Amino acid sequence: MEKQSASRAGAAVGAMIFSVFGSGWLLFWAARSFTQAAVQWALIGGLGLALFITAFRQYRRNREAHAAVVETPESKKGKRIFNIVNIGQGLAIFLALNIVNNIGHPEWFVPVFIFIVGAHFIPLAKVFHNKRHTVTGVAMMVLALTYPRLAQGGAADPVGCLGAGLILWASALSALLFHTSAQADAAAVR
Repeated sequence: MEKQSASRAGAAVGAMIFSVFGSGWLLFWAARSFTQAAVQWALIGGLGLALFITAFRQYRRNREAHAAVVETPESKKGKRIFNIVNIGQGLAIFLALNIVNNIGHPEWFVPVFIFIVGAHFIPLAKVFHNKRHTVTGVAMMVLALTYPRLAQGGAADPVGCLGAGLILWASALSALLFHTSAQADAAAVR
């Protein structure tokens, strides 16, 4: 039997979150792109569920190691910062929605939303000792800055939702397949 790993459990928690939010972005893309999106929704739902279940199984195999580090001072500090970053992200998204609506350009909400979500990964990369979060964040910010200029529909083009969903799913897969458990476990105990 494989030795339990707190970092593998943490990566699985992230993968579960990314699978859910990635699926949400992809469902939104399908709804905006296809008049009859039932097949796409079923495919996205099935793939998203499979990714979530795979991550959940990885978490269950490593939950005892995760529980052992969850009450450490470093972990508690990380949770506080995580909560602060996510509250800031929520406030920024709320402000962005109001700003784009008040200036008469609601079509810019999606790229701004994607950029804010991407930016929130940058401090979390340091908190969780996870360079993949930096890659995910930068990829989302680059997507938000480029697709409105390149896509046929500009800022309103649903390709932004497609890109955000695929980036999150890729990040979930990466977390499940390419984690560095020994290094991350050592960092979690510090």
